[in-house]
Amino acid sequence: MIERAEMWLLCLMIPFLLFCGTSCVANPISDQPGTTEYMITNARQDLAQRLNLPLDKVILVKIEPVDWPDASLGSPEPSKIYAQVITPGYRIILSDGVNQYEYHSDSQNKIVYSGQN
Repeated sequence: MIERAEMWLLCLMIPFLLFCGTSCVANPISDQPGTTEYMITNARQDLAQRLNLPLDKVILVKIEPVDWPDASLGSPEPSKIYAQVITPGYRIILSDGVNQYEYHSDSQNKIVYSGQN
């Protein structure tokens, strides 16, 4: 016989499985916008395209949190105006096995290529 607590748990799980199904497993949280994994993946894809390399040749060296002094993420473009607010984000260092490349991000989805180190 199923205990009362087990029955409640089962009742809570059934709707989750019916409505979520396999899509919850197929789209793990690490691939969602705003996560560090999402930003690393986008930076790696951008660098692989810039260097015309296979994605597996672009490796993560380091990622560190940074508070950028404004919305330019430390990489202002000439003649552009940026919000003057502290913008939390990340410095992402990637490598092609020879050189290192730096990307800056905010804490959402914006990623900026900052050049070769």
